Amino acid sequence: MNARLCVVLILIVSLSVTASRGQLTEQQAKRIEAAVPQKARAVPQKPRRVLIWNTPFMEQSPHKGYSIPQGECAMRMLGEKTGAFEPVVSDDIAMYLPENIKRFDAILLNNSSGNWIRPTETDMARLTEHGSDADEVERLLRKSLLDYVANGGGLVAYHHAIGGNTHWLEFQELIGAGYWGHPWNEEIGIKLDEPNHPLMATFGGKDFRLADEIFQFNDPYSRQRVRVLMSLDTAKSNMTVPWIHRKDGDFALAWVKSHGKGRVFYCAIGHRTEIWWHPQILSFYLDGIQFATGDLPADTTPSAKVK
Repeated sequence: MNARLCVVLILIVSLSVTASRGQLTEQQAKRIEAAVPQKARAVPQKPRRVLIWNTPFMEQSPHKGYSIPQGECAMRMLGEKTGAFEPVVSDDIAMYLPENIKRFDAILLNNSSGNWIRPTETDMARLTEHGSDADEVERLLRKSLLDYVANGGGLVAYHHAIGGNTHWLEFQELIGAGYWGHPWNEEIGIKLDEPNHPLMATFGGKDFRLADEIFQFNDPYSRQRVRVLMSLDTAKSNMTVPWIHRKDGDFALAWVKSHGKGRVFYCAIGHRTEIWWHPQILSFYLDGIQFATGDLPADTTPSAKVK
């Protein structure tokens, strides 16, 4: 996919789905295209299909103009330029019905905030055969997603996707943490907790600095449950900012975990527009997607249990 086509496709989707989706410029798309790796780290074991899920509540999303369209373009290009997967973009909740979700090797949550698992009145007009009311259909959709991952599907989520479905504790458990605010929106130090982990190859074993909106997490986050790959370096970051709630200094930024037979990858980076043409971050996300689809094997033993 070239940059102009990426802009055109997002504009087409914006006209049919959400009016504010077309805020990706051709210049931005060109920068994303230049930053996307030439090839994937792993050869797909078979043709892969990944659902790029955009929040249906775009108008309420704080990331609607400067992050979601750029992230969508980057994820499209990661799949199509490298051949690692076929990207399918949607914000149609019907994608989570059991007969539809099984078509995908992984689900990618593109800054998907809001309680999107609950069908709207508009959704219910199309989903009446699946339940008599929104509560019944939501229960079906919840079970479908959890079963999908538990039975071997992959889940990729970044940045504010962790703030989605806050009314659903099992969703937070699935991703691995709860959202607890963003004390930082500045340059910070990032340390590699697992420099030799397969998903960390792009960083060459070196810590680095990055400017972005940085989250902190609360329960169910625990190193007893997730394999932390990188975290905020408190010795090289501003720890005088307000709204720091954690007292243990554990500010994880990316992790992997298992859920049944499935694989989950989360990274908190993905707020600022320029993140989407950062070569190492894009390479890292591609590795995370390939981990989720099952093409890039990686250990998910929780950090606290690694010997």
